[in-house]
Amino acid sequence: MKKIGVIGGMGALATVDLFSKIVTNTEAKCDQEHVHLLIDNNSCIPDRTAFILGIEGAKDPIDELVKSATRLKESGADILIMPCNTAHYFIDRIKEKVDIDFISMIETTVNVIKDKYPDSKNIAVVSTTGTKRTNLYENYLDKAGYTSIIFDEVLQSDIMSSIYDGVKKGKVIEYTYLFQSVVDRIESLGADIIISACTEIPILMSSVETSIPTVDPTLELALATIRYAKG
Repeated sequence: MKKIGVIGGMGALATVDLFSKIVTNTEAKCDQEHVHLLIDNNSCIPDRTAFILGIEGAKDPIDELVKSATRLKESGADILIMPCNTAHYFIDRIKEKVDIDFISMIETTVNVIKDKYPDSKNIAVVSTTGTKRTNLYENYLDKAGYTSIIFDEVLQSDIMSSIYDGVKKGKVIEYTYLFQSVVDRIESLGADIIISACTEIPILMSSVETSIPTVDPTLELALATIRYAKG
């Protein structure tokens, strides 16, 4: 079985969420049939969105990302995954320093939408402002013929508050009401699919109600990881 390296800590709950989804979705009759995961929960990685947005004092996360990638490769990882959508912006820079491949949660997610929802058109990418700014999902969606719904500043601000003030501070319950209003507004914009395009969003999404399909990139990354590990 292949060994999977996980660059974690972005944030810690998102890393736990990925780990849990890999374990619970693996068909295993004993411990030895589970995926061999090497997790580097690197809490020293600077905030990706702050750096991308050019916020004063924000540090480039590349050095810590490279340190994690190096540790994991030297520990025997065959491939790397990252439970952080925004961090995918740095993959090419990481690979310049460390000769190892990644399973992309973004590419995997868009391929799942193409397979499961071929008639969908309008996609709502619920993500950090950093992910939005880099067009990580939009580039893949545009190539696949989808339209990405544009959010106004208030809606995007409420998404960021749900992520940073809610999940990252361990206040999921307190921010459920706000995130429910986020989902309601997205529905009113005519979305066919919601992509939970920040690894904190699935944690919030499990606490709200929506009438339209949602795609969880963390889950899709977990499933892709299982397939790869088991060959």
